[in-house]
Amino acid sequence: MRRLAFLLALLLLLLAPGTVRASFDPVAGGVTRLVLDQRFAAFLRQAGVRISPEAGATKRGRALVFPVSGGRIDPVVGAGEIEQDGALALRGPRGRVLVRKLVVKTAHAPLVAKVGGSQLKLVTSAAIHSGRKGFGAAFNAKRLLLTEKVATRLNKKLRPRQPFAGGQLVGTLGSEAQPLLSAILPTGRATLLFDSAFMAKLDRRFISLNPIFPAEHIGPQFTFPIIAGGALAPGGSTGMLRTGGEVEFFRLGSGQVFWHEPWFDLGTSTTLAEVDAEPAPALPGKLGQVPILDQAAGVVSSDPGARSIGVGDIRLALNEATASLFNQAFAEGAGEYHAGETLGTLSFTATGH
Repeated sequence: MRRLAFLLALLLLLLAPGTVRASFDPVAGGVTRLVLDQRFAAFLRQAGVRISPEAGATKRGRALVFPVSGGRIDPVVGAGEIEQDGALALRGPRGRVLVRKLVVKTAHAPLVAKVGGSQLKLVTSAAIHSGRKGFGAAFNAKRLLLTEKVATRLNKKLRPRQPFAGGQLVGTLGSEAQPLLSAILPTGRATLLFDSAFMAKLDRRFISLNPIFPAEHIGPQFTFPIIAGGALAPGGSTGMLRTGGEVEFFRLGSGQVFWHEPWFDLGTSTTLAEVDAEPAPALPGKLGQVPILDQAAGVVSSDPGARSIGVGDIRLALNEATASLFNQAFAEGAGEYHAGETLGTLSFTATGH
């Protein structure tokens, strides 16, 4: 009974309106800077230890710069792990240590890496902060303190003239990460403007074109609500935009074709929808989600400040399967419709989470 009560309480907590749950985006790029404190830089010179960037890392004065290569972040709650390209070679009077596979973590130990073959926490910090930076996030850690294990490893491998010590002030850390894909909020609408020549062809065959709620239309301009579950690259180059609603093509005494919840895949330049062609068995019936249209590249306008991704003038054309289905349903098998025929243009402005 107590176990059941506990599980119910936990469920209520998870469903509470104020509960914040992390939603992680894969990281595509960014930069991390480790700035050495002046006193630590002076200590290295006195100890006879030199730091050299390798494998893509660079050095600018006291700043060690690493390109971000991967990881995952939730910019809303400021959590995640950020992977870096590059490495550091530390050379002492009697040895060398390679520090590689650096990972920034939004935690008390904000930097971990492979140090001479073992993964270790490099530093700790009691002053960490995360915040939004466009579509991504910025993370900062002040007063980085060297960990005891790393100090011991460096002293053993490098034999410096002065020993490293746990708690030694190293410097500060700053990392900016941008997502590969940004999860899209269910807000706003996508607009599909049907081509006039395509509409004229529908009229000649007495085919009605109807939106099914929550899709709406004014003349040839149809709009579809943007729904949850989509994710787009900030630059609009790839990702999926999901929309709700439905389109019906209907010819009395002939056929009826439904496109339910069109999804627009910018990476493969394909529009998908759940297709139902009736009456069956004369027509295929429910086909599930299948490709229905081919897409051309549109004009992208991205605003990191508003976290909006706008793409306009995406040309949509019938693919071979859709042209064949339309000929079967509405043209008595004649070649009225053909692959590559323009159906219309798509435009939308989506908002990243």
